[in-house]
Amino acid sequence: MKSILIKDTTAMERIDIVKESLDGEYDEFYDDYVAGKKELTELNREYSEKYAGTVY
Repeated sequence: MKSILIKDTTAMERIDIVKESLDGEYDEFYDDYVAGKKELTELNREYSEKYAGTVY
């Protein structure tokens, strides 16, 4: 399995990762991941805490 961590990917690869997970679409929610500012796990946790309650 290929790594999706920022340190292991380029911005273009991260765009492809996002699109692949969203059936070819892109959501600007993931801009911080593509820019190398936040990992996907951080963004998903923030989303979950905001919309579904705190996840431990």
